[in-house]
Amino acid sequence: MLKALTGTLFISFISLSLQAQEVKKDSMQELTIDDLTVKPMRLPALAEVGGSIFLNADYKPAQVLISPDKIVMDVPVKFNVFNNAVMIQKDGMEMRLEQFYEVDYDETAPDGSTRHVRFKQGYPDADNHTNTSVYQVLSEGPKVHLLKYMTQKVEDAATLGDYSRRELVTTEQLYLYVPGDALKKIKSVKKDLAEILPAMAAKIDEIVSANNLKLKNESEISLLVESLNKP
Repeated sequence: MLKALTGTLFISFISLSLQAQEVKKDSMQELTIDDLTVKPMRLPALAEVGGSIFLNADYKPAQVLISPDKIVMDVPVKFNVFNNAVMIQKDGMEMRLEQFYEVDYDETAPDGSTRHVRFKQGYPDADNHTNTSVYQVLSEGPKVHLLKYMTQKVEDAATLGDYSRRELVTTEQLYLYVPGDALKKIKSVKKDLAEILPAMAAKIDEIVSANNLKLKNESEISLLVESLNKP
């Protein structure tokens, strides 16, 4: 009961913390990987299924924020899409990171460019997701966050021969979150943003028109959200 109460209080703290401004990393208390809350996890047996349950093939050195003022540096992490879990390597084992505020790492593309990747939990319940569910943060600021929730399932794949093949299929869903409010699934970007930020309806139209945005892909939606969060 004590453990359950502690976990509930921790998640409530995270939910409140999501309303804060960008964390100042230089003012944090630096802890070690032993301070992380982790749990052994049995990975699904998918040896004969095509595809990978991981977002990246290799572990990335990341900084893990346990809370807004406590950080652990250089933690090997990778995201398990199938189980919606951030995995870490510790003592030669793959472990599930149970409770955290934020996970950040940089990813280098084949062209040499660098992309920052961030995961968070603690968002309000939505679509059978709980406040322990993990979202990739595409853009965030004081007005609105743009989030991505990824799921996977095994499906039969079409083949040219007589044999059958099964593969992992990944589905992505975007959400909008206004700090202190509910989580909203994106259906129509402009309409949804105007509904949750009615005072910014004119600015939304202005940004879309000025940048000739079609809002059909993740990068254009991110650009709109980033612009809305600017002073």
